[in-house]
Amino acid sequence: MKLIRSALSVASFTILSRAFGFIRELLQAHYIGVSAISDALQIAIRIPSVFRRIFAEGAFNASFIPSFSRILAGEGRDQALKFAQNVFSILAITLIILVGVIELFIPQLIPLIFRGLQDTPDRLHLTIEFTRITFPFLMLISFTAFFSGILNSFERFAAAAASPAAGNLAIIGSLMYLTPYVDNPGYALAWGVLMCGIVQFVWVLVPCSFRCFFVKPKLPEITPQVRQFLKKMLPAALGSGVVQINIFLDMMVGSYLKTGGISYIAYADRLNQLPLSVIGIAISTALLPLLSKQIRLGHLKKANHSQNMALEFALSLTLPALAGLIMLAPTLIHYLYQHGKFAPEDVMPTAHTLIALASGLPAYVLVKIFSTNFFSRGDTKTPMFVAAVCVTINLLLNIALIKPMAHVGLALATAISSWLNVTILLIILRKRNLFTFELTLFKSISKITLASFFLVGYLYYAVPLIEELAPKIMDARWFILTMIIGSSGAFYYGVASYMGVFHWKDFHKTLDTEP
Repeated sequence: MKLIRSALSVASFTILSRAFGFIRELLQAHYIGVSAISDALQIAIRIPSVFRRIFAEGAFNASFIPSFSRILAGEGRDQALKFAQNVFSILAITLIILVGVIELFIPQLIPLIFRGLQDTPDRLHLTIEFTRITFPFLMLISFTAFFSGILNSFERFAAAAASPAAGNLAIIGSLMYLTPYVDNPGYALAWGVLMCGIVQFVWVLVPCSFRCFFVKPKLPEITPQVRQFLKKMLPAALGSGVVQINIFLDMMVGSYLKTGGISYIAYADRLNQLPLSVIGIAISTALLPLLSKQIRLGHLKKANHSQNMALEFALSLTLPALAGLIMLAPTLIHYLYQHGKFAPEDVMPTAHTLIALASGLPAYVLVKIFSTNFFSRGDTKTPMFVAAVCVTINLLLNIALIKPMAHVGLALATAISSWLNVTILLIILRKRNLFTFELTLFKSISKITLASFFLVGYLYYAVPLIEELAPKIMDARWFILTMIIGSSGAFYYGVASYMGVFHWKDFHKTLDTEP
C-alpha cells in the first residue's frame, strides 16, 4: 500500500460523499431552515452519531484494524476471519440489546440529557419522535464500519469510502419524495437517515461477500485475541471520537439556547466537516495500516517519515482551508444556505459559528494523525486519557462561554480543546521518542504558512470584485460561488507551487515506491 495513493483514493470518494452531503444540507436549509424542527433533527442525528464512535468508525479503525491486520499477517487469512467472526457476533448481540433498550426509554432519556429542551415542549416532542426513527442507524452503520474495516485491512478502500456517498443519496431521495406524505419534512429526513444506514451496510456487505471476506454471527468465543480487542475498544473509541464528543457536549449545553442555536452549530459544522473529513479521515484511514505494518516490521525510520509526510500533506491543505473558511464564512453561508426557509437573518449567526469552529480545523486533523501513531502501536489508552482531559475542559469552556457568546462560544470551546489535545499528544510522542520532526517538514510549514497569508490577501481584495463582476456573466449562485472558490484555489496552488510546497517529482516517486 502507498500512503498518498491510498489517501487520495479515500479522499476522492469522501469528496463525492461530502458533495452529496452538501446537497442534503442545502435541501434541509430549503425545506426546514432554522427552526424547532431543525434543532430537533440535529439532536436526533447526533445521538446515534456519538454512539457510533464506540461501536463504529473510531473503535474499529483504532483497534479492530490493527488486530485483524496483525493476525492476517502472522497467522493467515482463515484465523483472521475467525477472529472477525467472533468480534462481529459480540458486536451484533451488544447492538441489538443497546438499540432495544434505548428505543424503549427514549422519552425518559431525552429530557434527562438535554434538559434545556424542557423549556420548549415543541422541540422536546420532535426530538423524541425523530430519535426513535434515527437511533437504529447506529446498528446499521456499526455493521458497515465492521465490514469496511475488513476491506481496508485487505487494502480495498474504494467500496468503504464510497458507501457514505450512496447513503447521502438515500437521504436526499427520502427528503425530496417523502416530504409530501409526512407531517413535516423533519420526518422525511429522519427516515432518510435510517435508509442511509441500510444502503451503506449493503454497499460494503456485497463486495465482502464477492471477495469471500464475509462473516456471519454465531455464538462468540472469547479467545485471548478477542479479549485483547475488547480491552482496547472503549479507550480507542473515546480517543478517536473526541471531536464528535465535544460537538455532542455542545448540543447538551446548547439545548439551553434559544430555538435555532443548535441549528447554527450544525449548519456551520457541515461546512467545517468538509475539509476535516476529506483530509483527516482520508489520511488517518490510509496511515493506520501503513504505520502498523512498518512498526511491526521494525522499520521505525520509515514510520516516522510516513508521519512527517502525512503532516506535511495535511497542513498544505488545512491551513489554506482555515484561511478560506474564516475569510469567506458569510459569503459561503449566504450563497449555500440562504434560500427557502433559511432566512437572511440566520446568515451572520451561522457565519460567526463557522469562524469559531474553523479556527480549530488544523487541530482536528492533527489529532487524528497523532492518535494514529499510538493506535498503530496498540496503545489506545493514552489518546483516551488525553481526550478525557480535553473533553472535560471543553465542557467547562462551554459553561463559561455560553452566556456571553451563546452558540459561538460553544463552537470556540470545541476549537480550543482540540488545540489542547494536539499539544498534549505531541508532547507525549516527543517524550517517548515516538515521533521526530524532519527538517524538511519545518521548511514546508513555513512555506505553507506564507502561501496561506498570501491567500488571505487575495480573498480580501478579490472576492468583492468577483461578486461585482461575475453576475454580469451569469447571475447564478452556483456560478458566483464557483468563481470565488475556484479562483482562490488556483491562486493558492500557484503561489504554493512557486514557493516549492508541491514537489511533483517527489510526489510521483512516493506513489510508485513503497514507503
